[in-house]
Amino acid sequence: MLEDGKVYIGTGDTPQYLSLRYANRHGIVTGATGTGKTVTLQI
Repeated sequence: MLEDGKVYIGTGDTPQYLSLRYANRHGIVTGATGTGKTVTLQI
């Protein structure tokens, strides 16, 4: 879910977001085991 330039990543006591403003140097690939994360990076 995208909200105000941030990607929702989960909730503990409060909602947690990853700011896309800091995504210029690193990437994040998430998913369950066996869903093709490594294969996607190799292509």
